[in-house]
Amino acid sequence: MNKMFYYLTQGIGRGQTPLTSFDSALLSSGIANYNLVKISSILPAGSSECDTVSLKEGSILHTAYASLTSNQEGATISAAVGVAIPQDEDKVGVIMEYSSCCSKQEAICQVNLMLQEAMENRKCAIKEIKVVASETVVSQSGYITVFASLSIW
Repeated sequence: MNKMFYYLTQGIGRGQTPLTSFDSALLSSGIANYNLVKISSILPAGSSECDTVSLKEGSILHTAYASLTSNQEGATISAAVGVAIPQDEDKVGVIMEYSSCCSKQEAICQVNLMLQEAMENRKCAIKEIKVVASETVVSQSGYITVFASLSIW
């Protein structure tokens, strides 16, 4: 079986359209030059964390992500993604995503609650929880996107 790797990241982007704002958030998170395929909620057993993606640019990158784009001046927006690593390395981990008009801390709390519930449902003891999040207040013309993700390869 091939070793799997994962990368947790977050970013914030600005643009004149929702899509260019999202692309800017991907640039700031370091994964803009990959073809993202959205995945759901499972981290393969025995995966190792990396501090960057080690695939050739243009490759397909399986990614669980949360994002929120807004142009509503004064709104606080946040996105968070977390992973629960099981104590038993032969078991899968769980990934959860959340975005809302809320603080970064609220988004992190929501992700933690979902991770704990998902692992309890699997009757799986947690070794560690890791969460990344972004937050901003919309304060200029155009659009702004908050983004958080976990990519697997």
